[in-house]
Amino acid sequence: MFMAGVTALHAAALDGKLDTEIYEPGEVPLHCAAKYGHDEVARLLLSRGASVDVAYFHGTPLHIAAVYGKTNVMKVLLEHHADPNKVSEALGTPLVATLNATSDGLAESIALKCVKLLVEARADANSIDPDTPLVVATTHGLTDCIKYLLKAGADPNIPKKCCGAMPIEIAAGHGRRKDVEMLFPSTSPIQTVSEWTVDGILAHAKSKHSKPKV
Repeated sequence: MFMAGVTALHAAALDGKLDTEIYEPGEVPLHCAAKYGHDEVARLLLSRGASVDVAYFHGTPLHIAAVYGKTNVMKVLLEHHADPNKVSEALGTPLVATLNATSDGLAESIALKCVKLLVEARADANSIDPDTPLVVATTHGLTDCIKYLLKAGADPNIPKKCCGAMPIEIAAGHGRRKDVEMLFPSTSPIQTVSEWTVDGILAHAKSKHSKPKV
């Protein structure tokens, strides 16, 4: 017997079991399958009519799979034409969602796999919802993700919305030389930085942080 509000379909999604009677297609179970990495259940739910892009709570099933790093489910959802550019009010785009998830424990190596899947599915590497993936990756110091996003055409000259800082300024502010070196060749000179070199950018950032606050 199932608890109140939990259907056999929910149970199948949570347990990864397909040998359970399916009553009707539903979207909440698809989110459960995405969260727990049950790709076979996700495939079955979609074959029974579940909407691949339905939004529930924080976003679509693709958002949820991206946040939890469930690349196997992401592949299934993308095969069924899930929208990689869908914007969630809470999470932004799936690209931004998976990058932000690293601050909650998702390994960068897993986030990078998610990023690659999304970009290959034509996710917009310059979408500003709320910030670009490159701004987010730089904020979290995700060096491998920064490298991949730049190769995928991410524009390093789009600033962070809240403060107007460019990705290279964010990296320099955290003293991340390697990230500054990667961003430098494709970043336009910033007028407030007198010496436009990697060392000059890092020194400028250091001097800004060392100034006493009034």
